Amino acid sequence: MHITLRRLIFTVIAVLTCCGVCSAQTTLATLQLNPYPQAVGFNPVTNNIYVVDEPTSELVEIDGITFQPTTIPLGATSANSLDAAIQINPTTNTIYVTNVVDSKVAIINGNTHTVTSAATGVYPVAMGLNLVTNKLYVVNSGDNTVTVLNLTTNATKTLKVGTNPGAIAINPLTDRIYVVNTSDNTLSVINGANDKVTATLAVGNYPQAVVANPVTNTIYVANLLSNNISIINGNSNSVQEVPVQPYPYVMAINVVTNKVYFTHQVGNSVTVLDGATHSTTEVPAGFFPESLAVDQLRNKIYVADVAGSQIIDIDGATNTTTTFPQSVENISLVSVNPLTNQVFALSVSDATITVFGALPAPLPVALLELIGH
Repeated sequence: MHITLRRLIFTVIAVLTCCGVCSAQTTLATLQLNPYPQAVGFNPVTNNIYVVDEPTSELVEIDGITFQPTTIPLGATSANSLDAAIQINPTTNTIYVTNVVDSKVAIINGNTHTVTSAATGVYPVAMGLNLVTNKLYVVNSGDNTVTVLNLTTNATKTLKVGTNPGAIAINPLTDRIYVVNTSDNTLSVINGANDKVTATLAVGNYPQAVVANPVTNTIYVANLLSNNISIINGNSNSVQEVPVQPYPYVMAINVVTNKVYFTHQVGNSVTVLDGATHSTTEVPAGFFPESLAVDQLRNKIYVADVAGSQIIDIDGATNTTTTFPQSVENISLVSVNPLTNQVFALSVSDATITVFGALPAPLPVALLELIGH
């Protein structure tokens, strides 16, 4: 094993020990932010946490050990759209943030905090970053386009997709990009080699979310108003529909276990879809589960229960649940950094982010074997 990888693993273990996150579900920090923070991201290499505040047009960088914040201005003050998106390239330590109102992407150097920008289409609401090709794909719902930013050459390209595109997923192994078009019930397939739309597939009614499993080359689309999941074979582009509980809404995937998790716009459960059998299991998760985050290292799924002001921890192996002991009032978004075993809970209305140390869980045998080889 390369010495740099071994050092990285030992560093991760040291961070876990120093932060005390392996002892219990503990509250590590709660930070007050400016009004209406909208998106959370993290760089697992630098162990920095990032929060986007679109109304004040700023990015807050939080040190993952000391939890000291640094504010990075992104430009002129923007309006409150609640649609900001963030992507992070840990290799280049670059952060990308959409500005929906001004139709651009802010590009932040994580080392120097210098900010540049690139123009997008109208109302950019989602982004996908292909780390293999170093390309950023920006979904513009206002003019039904996708902006392709080649981050190596700085070249841009605009692609026409379906009506009201709203979500994106990327398979880096096949270099295919998938965009759901909410208003015409389709999925646009983009070939990343030439950045052309190669297929437009019919899916269910009012598609809301999309995830991809690169290992099986399968794509999953949550269709809000037809109460089903569209399952697309990435080799043939064939589409199969699987009925589910009403109003599937937010999706997340564990590629390691081949399980897809999604919440519903109405209801109190998280649905688990087995990627191998297409069978589904309902897991009770508080009062109104919405946001999801998956820790693929420990097979844990974290759920933001909005109505219950709490985080639900689902064990992916058994589907049993535990609840974090501390409540998070008006929780709206949950995220997880598997390397540090930290869970981030964002409250938009309260303008806070709370960092938790998750419950202890054994690291996978494969990772532990790397340490000794």
